[in-house]
Amino acid sequence: MSKKLTILTDLNISKDDEQVRVGLYANIGYFIQMSQMLEYNLRILLCYAKSLEEIESGEITTSRVSEIHNKYDDYYLSTYKDRFALGRLKDEVAKLNLFEPDVIAIFKEINDYRTQVVHKIFQNNNNSKVFEQSDNVLEYIMNRLIPMAENATTTNEFVVKCIEAHREDFREYKTLDSRT
Repeated sequence: MSKKLTILTDLNISKDDEQVRVGLYANIGYFIQMSQMLEYNLRILLCYAKSLEEIESGEITTSRVSEIHNKYDDYYLSTYKDRFALGRLKDEVAKLNLFEPDVIAIFKEINDYRTQVVHKIFQNNNNSKVFEQSDNVLEYIMNRLIPMAENATTTNEFVVKCIEAHREDFREYKTLDSRT
């Protein structure tokens, strides 16, 4: 049995081409997903980096490593409670000097664009009506939205690789004392 899918959209956007309209919403959704994954992964990276920095600042024992691990598990949860969004996470990661300034600039660009998409794109269209024409919507999708989504995807993949390296270092520290 086939189920019918309902996609809610503003019919004033790309009035003359439903596919372009749905494409806009789909690509916005994908960009938001990738920027949220970047936010999530920066949060994890921040915790690993801070915990490794603290571990390396003193004697490495199983109990101390475990204590630091628990501390940064709590810190991770506090980043949600304290509403660390992508912009603040970018600032926190920048303080640790984990990345060159050009990488931090990419995080900023993705965050700024996310803010624009979430808070301004549809408001601006209410005034300008520029997205009523499918050609304008398609141009925006192809020239701005898809490149930013690809940028967020590539950047997120890079951050995941950094997490994996930090995770491996952390695992080694967790077992180091028990082997000696």
